Amino acid sequence: MLLADRLEKMMLDVLDAIIERYDRNPDYFFIDTKLALPSGRDFGDDDPWYTRRDTIYPWIQGRGIESLAGHWEWLATCPLLTAEQRRARRRKLKTIMAEVVGNMERLRRKNHGRLFFLMTTDGTLLRMNEKGVAEPVDPVPGAANYSDLFYAKGLMRAAAVLGDDKMLSRAANYFRRVVTAVLNESFITDQQMFDPKNPVLAVPGKSLQGIKMIALGGTAIGMQIGDRDFWERRAMALIRHIFNKHIKMGDSPAELRRFDYWEAIDPAGAPWLDNGRLICDPGHTLEFVGLSLKNLVRFRTPAGRRLADQLRPCYADFLRHQFANGYAAGPGGIIKSFDLLSRQPVNTDMPWWSLPETIRAAALAIDFTGDESLKEIVTVCAEDFFRGYVRPECHSMAVQTRDAAGNVVAVIPATPDVDPGYHTNLSLIDAIPVIRKMGL
Repeated sequence: MLLADRLEKMMLDVLDAIIERYDRNPDYFFIDTKLALPSGRDFGDDDPWYTRRDTIYPWIQGRGIESLAGHWEWLATCPLLTAEQRRARRRKLKTIMAEVVGNMERLRRKNHGRLFFLMTTDGTLLRMNEKGVAEPVDPVPGAANYSDLFYAKGLMRAAAVLGDDKMLSRAANYFRRVVTAVLNESFITDQQMFDPKNPVLAVPGKSLQGIKMIALGGTAIGMQIGDRDFWERRAMALIRHIFNKHIKMGDSPAELRRFDYWEAIDPAGAPWLDNGRLICDPGHTLEFVGLSLKNLVRFRTPAGRRLADQLRPCYADFLRHQFANGYAAGPGGIIKSFDLLSRQPVNTDMPWWSLPETIRAAALAIDFTGDESLKEIVTVCAEDFFRGYVRPECHSMAVQTRDAAGNVVAVIPATPDVDPGYHTNLSLIDAIPVIRKMGL
């Protein structure tokens, strides 16, 4: 079977599982991926409070509605289904999006237009204290956070699919506020920490590149469905900031290698050191390659085209460098963190999402640069993903984390909820046309 067919079958299995899980709880009105992999067991009352159905993650709901909107577009030409099967699934996705968005918007109004990492189903915003106990959040710190970011860009894409102009205008204004906060450094991460090896809590003065990188997913949506010139200018600002502040392109810092890419900077714009280490998250750097390319290929203004032409000659080598820093060939995965000073891994756990993000990055880089030698990265990552992460017996969903030996471990990279077809399927939807064009 061709790689493209294998990937699309997996994507369809995941999508059908999301639909089935939504339908079995008709009064829930949230996307439900609350199950433990690889067993496929649903989380229940005996599990920790933050895994149960009465606790939701706006990250998952925002990613989920963006995922369903992307699947709605993909289903129009999905070769695995008949025309009637495509129509039936697309109708169902619009129903789910409308119901989830209506419910989430009600909760957002209750919270004065804001969201937070953990919420109850009635809209109470929560954080986890040092003892692992839930406590309410009031007020929400910062002008915007990751929950606002994921949900606002998902809301834009869902509103466009639903054909709701008022919702689309509201979503675009919401995302404008988020991107403004990202660019003026008033954005504060709301992520709560489940893994001591992955410190994610907000630190005053520590500015993360991931905020800008993820915002590029929304500017690409904005250029597709909204004010093209406005969102192109924002995308250019985000890309330039990352290349100027987080990536070695010239002679400085002298101790680093060309294309090294660090996670955080201090208020003066210098690389942020953690206990003497300069941390790179290779998965994030590879995700940036893909998301930046989704923007660069849409640029239409003279300034945008100049930026794309300026970056085009380096993108293949830029991608190879990020892949070399993170890829663990033995177990087959992308490590979570790497010290750019010692050139040694820091956290050797390998989350699932980095591999499909790398497939998208490599596929789009092939299209952008014409360098078909990058297809080896596509095939290697796809085989590693199928072999190490995908569980056909559990709706073809992917286990979240494997360790340096390749064993599945009970480590939560971000949320205990399983990916709602966001990192995995949306990345692959972008990559499939190039994969098919290459005959893979």
